[in-house]
Amino acid sequence: MSKRDDWVAGVSLLRQYLLDDLALARAIKDRRWSDLAAVAELAQGGVDHDLALTDPALYKALRDSITKYHLRGYACLDATLLQQQAARDARPKSVA
Repeated sequence: MSKRDDWVAGVSLLRQYLLDDLALARAIKDRRWSDLAAVAELAQGGVDHDLALTDPALYKALRDSITKYHLRGYACLDATLLQQQAARDARPKSVA
């Protein structure tokens, strides 16, 4: 996935999480590692402040989601490890 695809996936999952407390838990259960890695990167890096000027509603929604993400303990998710797991799951499995 490209950086933009990752950002879109992360924003989408964070917006779902703002509305549904179990959205991230379902993503973990469904093993959506690349989406979770995108969320972790957004949460660790923060939201670009330029977004507040171009789309204030999205900026506020993302800030609220990231705050909720940290308060609920999801900050323990490591973006690098999630990306590695996504890469492992994407590899074709050999048949023995």
